[in-house]
Amino acid sequence: MKLLYACSVLFLFYFTASAQVSFDQLPHDLQLYPRDTASQAQVPVSGTITAAGYTKIGMQVLREGKLARVVSQTLSPAATNTPFRLTAPIKAERAEYQFRVFLYRGADSMLVADRKRVVCGDVYILHGQSNASALAGLDTYYSFDFDDKYLRNCTYPYGSSNIPGEMKWYAAKEPYGNVGGFGLTLQRLIMEQYGIPTAVLNGAFGGTGIAALSARDPVNHANLSTFYGRLLFRAQWAGVAKQVKGIIWKQGEDEAGNGADGYDEKFKTLYNQLREDYGNARIYVGQINILADRVEGAAALRDFQRRTKYLFKNVETIATIGARGYDGIHYDPLGHQQLAYEQFRQIARDFYGSKDTVQINSPDIKKVFYNTRKDSITLVFDEGMQMVWKDTAYYNFATGAKLGSRDLKDYFYLDGEAGWVTAGSASGNRVTLRLKQPASAKQIRYLPAYFSDALSPFYNGPTLRNTRGMRAFSFDGVAISDQITTVTTLAAKPLSEKQIQLSWTAPPTAQRQVLERADGTPATFKTLATLEAGKATYTDENLPDPFGTYFYRLRAFSDVSESAYSNVVTARPLVLGTIAEAGPAIRLYPNPLAADRTLRVDAGQRTIIALTVRDLMGRTVKNWQGKAPRELAITLDEVTAGLYVAELQTADGQVQQQKIIVR
Repeated sequence: MKLLYACSVLFLFYFTASAQVSFDQLPHDLQLYPRDTASQAQVPVSGTITAAGYTKIGMQVLREGKLARVVSQTLSPAATNTPFRLTAPIKAERAEYQFRVFLYRGADSMLVADRKRVVCGDVYILHGQSNASALAGLDTYYSFDFDDKYLRNCTYPYGSSNIPGEMKWYAAKEPYGNVGGFGLTLQRLIMEQYGIPTAVLNGAFGGTGIAALSARDPVNHANLSTFYGRLLFRAQWAGVAKQVKGIIWKQGEDEAGNGADGYDEKFKTLYNQLREDYGNARIYVGQINILADRVEGAAALRDFQRRTKYLFKNVETIATIGARGYDGIHYDPLGHQQLAYEQFRQIARDFYGSKDTVQINSPDIKKVFYNTRKDSITLVFDEGMQMVWKDTAYYNFATGAKLGSRDLKDYFYLDGEAGWVTAGSASGNRVTLRLKQPASAKQIRYLPAYFSDALSPFYNGPTLRNTRGMRAFSFDGVAISDQITTVTTLAAKPLSEKQIQLSWTAPPTAQRQVLERADGTPATFKTLATLEAGKATYTDENLPDPFGTYFYRLRAFSDVSESAYSNVVTARPLVLGTIAEAGPAIRLYPNPLAADRTLRVDAGQRTIIALTVRDLMGRTVKNWQGKAPRELAITLDEVTAGLYVAELQTADGQVQQQKIIVR
């Protein structure tokens, strides 16, 4: 009975003390504070002490249940309505924080607030249709073996009639798993690899078009009667709207199945709204998969989604075509996990310093052009991609019998027509399509606008991909350019032991030209120089070996096409020979030098005015200048044994360069 009485007194005392404090800022249980550039957040607790008699207000900060920090503010006992503000930093880490606020009268303390499980980390927005909701398999794949201790969601109960009154922070799997399998997987990956807590606010709604999802009240952007407004209200209530790291947009199936007209303008409207309400958060656009609905405009819709990264600032794109578990509209749980992992690699690169950056994007078409005969087309994808061409076969897994196959060549369309491509191959970031005959088509499409056949009611391959399994974006209406005229006039002229001059006729449609050189043999060419359009000469002044042989070739480029390689030319520096002379040759002897190390020159009827001897590094080891009619003798006692180059000049302008051996 005494214990019950003591507890009752303490309970009443707590609420009596709480009534003396009016809070303006106070953490919620489970709240996530967005981290700053120092990977931490300042948590403010502020308000007003409404009654007199208190000497101090203090706050204990506990990290994982252990006291980490105490902050306090002294009060005047005689004052009423005294404002206060206490702040404490928390780190973005695998740790939950607790905040306990006390009022003091001298040595006596009274607990007036206690907030638990607060974390610091990053915020992401998910929006779109059912593939953004990703609700399949939540009980199976995200139940007992999925730890969401440091992961967060901020929302209201489904069907709430009092959204402002029922807003609340939750662990990520609550309430009812509405973060979805895609969002939960993304959160788990960030936590496991980088130890950063995250909150994902998912505003997706299945079967809904972009117009409905982006509808916004111009007066009250967070109007709770709209999909857009409810999501924005959640972000604003959580205090994170302007601190969102990324917005992931997974939508377009509604339009691809019903009519795709005007999707680009609707997306532009959505983009501008997101910029206004969420700041410069990075937007990730997923290119949707192929549906069976016979909507021709679906191909152009997907192509627009591919191009959003070029049309809008701070946008990244990724393809979903070819992911596992696709049923014609949705993905199974493992499919959503695959797509989340692929999205995670982009996010990890953009925000967490990941070094795993090679070929993590979906291969994207950069240019398409014919060969000179127009019976072949080259597709050029992003620099660094290693493309893979592979057809698809289907088997009965019970019997092993082959049910059928599909060939990748059949899913390229020239001016809308299939059947032009007879074979394809991949090398590096290029795919070559061989045509049945020369073509005059102006545009190319990769993958159909819609699809079903006897093997499957939906498209399940084949797809172009890179060596890391990232499937290429489908594309539509991409222009096929003519090949840039190939240079056939490349010529090389040695100027000295250090210089070779190249010249050619520049192709008129080139925007840049790349000159390559191979040293010794024409086996391995490396870029020597990138030159602007119209440039028709270049002097190579970086010859590593004055006695070497050098091979050169040239290729021209534009944003839409390329040329083939030019003719290959060979040149050697002048040190290996003698400039043509009008009269008898000048003779340097003996070679190798005799024991007296004296080099003699017989210039015939000419007058010698200079003689320079250099080593193979081009350094001068002997220099003579003067006037010596017909003959000259100089000693090379001071040089070490080896191979040298002697350069002789005569009064009538003749120059001779010759190797000499000193023993």
